[in-house]
Amino acid sequence: NGAPLQKLFPGVAGGPMWVKAVSAALPMLSINPTSGVDLDNAGDYLRNGAASVGLVAPLFDPVAIQNEDWDQIAKNAEKVMANVREVG
Repeated sequence: NGAPLQKLFPGVAGGPMWVKAVSAALPMLSINPTSGVDLDNAGDYLRNGAASVGLVAPLFDPVAIQNEDWDQIAKNAEKVMANVREVG
């Protein structure tokens, strides 16, 4: 049966287009890229065949955490969610 979700880490050259090519060739995979995904391109990965995405540092910016700038982290979350919602 295999794993229900395949984590893609580290990221590969080609980003979302690589995911599109692999998803087309191997549609049985459920790819979850976690490297190279950022606040602006998360939707691109989903649009091109990723089943889900993972991101930590872009969302939880270390400087914002160090400065306890929770508003910035909330803005980052809003930005990535808006990007993902565009995909549906």
